[in-house]
Amino acid sequence: MIQQLHIPKNPALSRVVKFMTYVELTKEDILDGWTAIFPNATTNMMFSLDDDILVNQTSTVNSIYTSCSSTVFFKPYVGMKFMTVQFSGYGLSYVKKIPAHELLDTLSHLDLIFSMSEIDRISMRLKESKSITDKFSVLEMFISKKVGIPEVDPRLPYALDLLSSGHSISIDALSESLCISNRGLQKLFKKHIGMSPSYYRKIIRFNKAVRLLSMNSESSLTQISYACGYFDQAHFIKDFREFGGLSPSEFLRYKANRSDFYNYRITKLDTLVDLNH
Repeated sequence: MIQQLHIPKNPALSRVVKFMTYVELTKEDILDGWTAIFPNATTNMMFSLDDDILVNQTSTVNSIYTSCSSTVFFKPYVGMKFMTVQFSGYGLSYVKKIPAHELLDTLSHLDLIFSMSEIDRISMRLKESKSITDKFSVLEMFISKKVGIPEVDPRLPYALDLLSSGHSISIDALSESLCISNRGLQKLFKKHIGMSPSYYRKIIRFNKAVRLLSMNSESSLTQISYACGYFDQAHFIKDFREFGGLSPSEFLRYKANRSDFYNYRITKLDTLVDLNH
C-alpha cells in the first residue's frame, strides 16, 4: 500500500481541514471482501483517481460522507487510487454554508457540494498530475478557493478540544466555560457540527476505544472501557455495536493490520447482519 498524508500549508484552509491523504492499493494488500471505516465525527471527501469505487454496495466515482454515525464500507481492488480531504468537525458547514445537521449521516456524490463541471475539472487535474506532491498542491488550491477565509467561531475549536481531551467535562461546565447557555451550545453544535455535544463526545470516545483496542489487543475489555471513561463494559460494547456494527471481540477478529486508516475487513456485508442477530 502506498499512503501519504498532507497537512494544508494554507493557514486559512488549516482552520477547517485537518489533513489530506493519497492512497494506492497494490497486489501486496489484502483485498478480499469489504473494507470498513468507522465514523469519527469528521466530514470526508473522496476523489477517485481510477475506476468507480463501490461504496456500501452503490457504485460511485466521487463520494462525500459526512459525520456518519455508522460504518462506511468500500470494495478495494488492486490499483485502486483515491484522495481524501478530512475536514474538522465543523469544516463542511463553512464550505457548503448550510447547517451541518442537514448533511448529517449523508453518503452522496460530490455534486451535493460542487457543480459537475468543477468535479470533472478537479478529477482530471488530479489524474494528470504526475507526482503525489503535485496532486496535493492541486487539491489544496481547489479546496482553498472554495473555503476562502473562513471566519470560524472561536468557540468551536475550543469546545471540540475540550470534548476530545482526556478530561471528563460535563456539558453544563462546557457551556459555562464558553459563556453560552446550554441551549445556545446545542444550537451552535447543531448548526456547525450537525450533532449535539454529548453525541459528538460519544463518537470521539468510541474512536479512542478503537485505537486502544488496536494497539493493546491483550488488554481486557474492562481495562479499555474504564480507560475511555465508560461506566462499565456493557456500555462500552453497546457503543461499539452502535457505531461499528459489531462487538469489540468481533472487531479484533476482523481488524486490519496494515493501516489505521482502515478499521477492519470483512468478506461479506451479510456477515455483519448474521453477527448482530
